[in-house]
Amino acid sequence: MYLLKFVIEFMRSKFDMCEKYLKIIISWYLRYWWLTPLTVFIIWRVVIEIVGQVAFSMTSNFISPWVNNPNPPLWARWDSGWYDSIIRYGYNLRESGKMSNVTFFPLYTLLWKVVDFFTPLKGFASALLASNILTLFSFSIFYRWVSEKWDKGVALKSLIALAVFPTSFFLISAYSESTLLFLVVSILLFSSRRRWILAAIMAGLASAARPTGILLWPLLFGLWWFDNPDKPKSRREFLALLFLPPLGLILFSVYLYFQVGNPFAWFQAQSSAGREIISPINLLWAYTKNIFTNGDYWLQHLAEMAALFFVVVLLPKLKKIHPVYVFYAILNLLPSLFSNTLTSIQRFVLIIAPLFVVVALQKRWLYVVYCIVASGLLFYSIFRFVTLQWAG
Repeated sequence: MYLLKFVIEFMRSKFDMCEKYLKIIISWYLRYWWLTPLTVFIIWRVVIEIVGQVAFSMTSNFISPWVNNPNPPLWARWDSGWYDSIIRYGYNLRESGKMSNVTFFPLYTLLWKVVDFFTPLKGFASALLASNILTLFSFSIFYRWVSEKWDKGVALKSLIALAVFPTSFFLISAYSESTLLFLVVSILLFSSRRRWILAAIMAGLASAARPTGILLWPLLFGLWWFDNPDKPKSRREFLALLFLPPLGLILFSVYLYFQVGNPFAWFQAQSSAGREIISPINLLWAYTKNIFTNGDYWLQHLAEMAALFFVVVLLPKLKKIHPVYVFYAILNLLPSLFSNTLTSIQRFVLIIAPLFVVVALQKRWLYVVYCIVASGLLFYSIFRFVTLQWAG
């Protein structure tokens, strides 16, 4: 009896201690909002790393595509080599028919160089550190924006929806997705706080990050125009929103004029990268026919069509949040729809941050189904990426 009583008292004391520490931890999370996105980032980053390492261990004969880097880091694949070529040799325009690095915008490589200069890390290690830092900031800013416009519960669900999206691992890879997402969520936060000039500066940086970064210009202008429509508009804000957002693209074009002799090389070289302008109807018909006849790359085409379908289905729900978000989402689809391939559309969808708020606002069972399906596709996508089967 005495032994049993001792055990019960001991367990009760331990339970009380655990309850005490749990209350302390909960109070910390309630007091410091940034702990939530930090925790989500750490858990997500660890899981992504484990899945990537396991997937890579299943590769028997890995052959690096880069002669000067026979053992690249796990998250440096495909387009990472083009950014590396800019770091090593600068921009150059190859002969017609061959892909050139002029199609890759400069902001990510500039951040890469900054990390390379201020830290002992070199090469891809600098690029990956930059991507991870930008993604952590993106998670924090996105969580802050959603929690201010809705609440912390919706913010957490939205952040998880973003983290489990099938292409989210590109955010910690040597790709420019982390840079553009950081700028997108910064614009959303600054615009919701009516810090329009800061938002315009972010839009200007976005136009130097990716060709689709220029699409943040109409998004930002639309948010500003519909904000307090009865209130007189500031001329200073109008001028900032008119001239700052395209500045990154303009400066890059000017640089290319002096570097390769063609300010529009970034656009004209897209055809050498496998993108030709065609009718969306012809594109969708070709994809549908290929999927139903089990043609070449039919499974990849099915995944790309699914990403397109994901956005289209959510557009009515997105309109209820803000009609300008619908316009922005459609604009992000147009570059793919008017080219001869939907390649990379999954990565384009990843950047449309308001979509994940829509997912979080759905019924619980729909949200759970989304998280389960998206997580499975995420793990499969990681396997294909690290084993050089898919470039995204």
